[in-house]
Amino acid sequence: MKIKICARNLTKEPGFIMAVNFMIILVIYMIMRWLFYYMNSHHFDGVSLADMMTMSWGGLRFDISALCYLNCLCVALQFLPVKKRHSVNYQKIVKILFLTINILGIVVNAADIVYFEFGGRRTTWLIFSEFGGEKNLGTIFLGSITQYWKVWVAGLALIAALVFLYYNPIKKDRDRASFPAAKVYYTWHSVLFLIAAVLTLAGLRGGLSMKMHPLRQDSAEMYCKKPIEAAIVLNTPFTMLTTMHKSGYKDPNFFNKEQLDSIFNPVHNTTPHGGEMNKLNVVVFIMESFSMEYTGFFNKDKDSGHYQGYTPFLDSLMSKSYCFEYGFANGQRSVDCMPAAFAGIPRYIDPYCYYVYSNNTLQGLPQMLAQEGYNTAFYHGAPNTTLGFKAFTNSIGFEHYYGMDEYGDKDFDGTWAIFDEPYLQYFARHTKEYAKKSKPFFLTVFTASSHEPFALPPKYKKTFTRGDIPMHRSISYTDHAIKQYFEQVKNEPWLNNTIFVFTADHCGVAHRDDYNNDMGRFLIPIFFYTPGGQLPVKCDSTRLIQQTDITPTILGLLNYQRPYFSFGKDVFDMSDQYVNFVFNDRNGTSMYYLDDLMIEYRNNKLVGIYQFKNDFSLKHNLINEKHSFEQLPLMQRRIEAMLQQYITRMRDNNLTATPSSPR
Repeated sequence: MKIKICARNLTKEPGFIMAVNFMIILVIYMIMRWLFYYMNSHHFDGVSLADMMTMSWGGLRFDISALCYLNCLCVALQFLPVKKRHSVNYQKIVKILFLTINILGIVVNAADIVYFEFGGRRTTWLIFSEFGGEKNLGTIFLGSITQYWKVWVAGLALIAALVFLYYNPIKKDRDRASFPAAKVYYTWHSVLFLIAAVLTLAGLRGGLSMKMHPLRQDSAEMYCKKPIEAAIVLNTPFTMLTTMHKSGYKDPNFFNKEQLDSIFNPVHNTTPHGGEMNKLNVVVFIMESFSMEYTGFFNKDKDSGHYQGYTPFLDSLMSKSYCFEYGFANGQRSVDCMPAAFAGIPRYIDPYCYYVYSNNTLQGLPQMLAQEGYNTAFYHGAPNTTLGFKAFTNSIGFEHYYGMDEYGDKDFDGTWAIFDEPYLQYFARHTKEYAKKSKPFFLTVFTASSHEPFALPPKYKKTFTRGDIPMHRSISYTDHAIKQYFEQVKNEPWLNNTIFVFTADHCGVAHRDDYNNDMGRFLIPIFFYTPGGQLPVKCDSTRLIQQTDITPTILGLLNYQRPYFSFGKDVFDMSDQYVNFVFNDRNGTSMYYLDDLMIEYRNNKLVGIYQFKNDFSLKHNLINEKHSFEQLPLMQRRIEAMLQQYITRMRDNNLTATPSSPR
């Protein structure tokens, strides 16, 4: 009889109640991990059931850690050595707190199932910097609910399960017949409180061993084969909570200062070619999510030569331009593009704009050209607060910003931005106005319609229907919009005195398997169209180009006479024997391309070697044959020097040709 009474009393102990409900939410997190994998499985090639079981087992540590962070207050309330815990009202308060906190955790986990498609990693606390200024987050959120309704239905079902399964057997006050003597009660429950505190600390850290570091995001990689698979192991509450106070980079100390600058120096001391600066106009098109995969021009050999792509006008324009068969983005988000293209700053681990060094002084292309007498302006059809673009364009010297605030909302797509066709017509009118002024101009337009939710104007919904995913149709629409821009300006007298530069901000959703790899996710079209014949018509299959090369290459074409800062290079200046390189980073895995070889670095160590031109899908890691590559020691020194220059210059606020004051 006493055993039954003890068992009955144990099930009504607040600590037992907390343990049961903790297990319920732990099971829900595991379900969400498998849902995450299911919805994003196309990003995780070769993951077997055994791999998933290993990652799920490892993921338990991260789930427990996240839930300890979220529920530490509830744990404290349920284990406090006070008799009031056994009252109905007290348990109601704990229930409300527990459900509120953990429903929020389910929501952010569900949101990341959707967002991973575009961010390529679990969301961190930096998301609040990225979207903090958005005015239309509610509309975007509602759009995601309709487009990804399966995820949100599953999320609501799990929330309902949490509410329904919440365990609370205390139905009336003083449900227990009596408490033991005060001395016994408070002593015993104080011990239980300390045990609960120790276990919570262990859960937060991932274990109690003093030899181990507390769990970090990169700890997830011990349970997976590829860095990208860490997203399966992790959960979003963990990645957000553990980056709330993110610190800066740590100097790898590969080289001393003299060695470092001799191996790689981002300060370009230009050697003028004689004569004055050639003040051509410059117009840059940044095309939202325009992967190289979507073009016909760069995929003529695909599908036995029958691949058409979704960019017929741009394909025709490329046939009149200087193009590069290997063009690379330096990041994976829109905010990675402009620091790379206009300030020579590639992404390293996190977006520059949202990292702790984002207030550093930069030497931007618009500022440099403004000093040479250029008018400069930036155009983007979204609300002016979108992604912090306006603030960044100000920081690099754009004199004017034309967003949705200036345009108005008459052609608003209802969620994200002005439709591209009317906005590019607006841009064409402004280009003509700038051309009437006595100064040369540098103008940049950032297209927007090939962004989720991939809306089309009603009159075009039956026009652009070809494609396997919504992105394809919006790409075709933006291609049409760019064509209409050139229809507007094709007879303008300034056209032959203008350099047009085209780049994507980053890749879009990979649909073809041959682009769904660590190289394919960075391949974008980058080309220069010079109607006046300043550059030959050519598709260069030997040179490698990246977004950080855009500013140096433009400055080279203009015969710019002053020193400047950039991690890129002028692709047409072959005086440097190491000019044919590309650097980018995917979630902490840095990739350095030189000629026809690519190496991967992670945690400051060589982890991969690929002959990428013969192994487009990067299936054959030649790390075990590293002694066969004569250029490998050079490449390792170069990437190590780039990483050290990046880190030390970020920390020292030294991102211009003239050093700024240290931070």
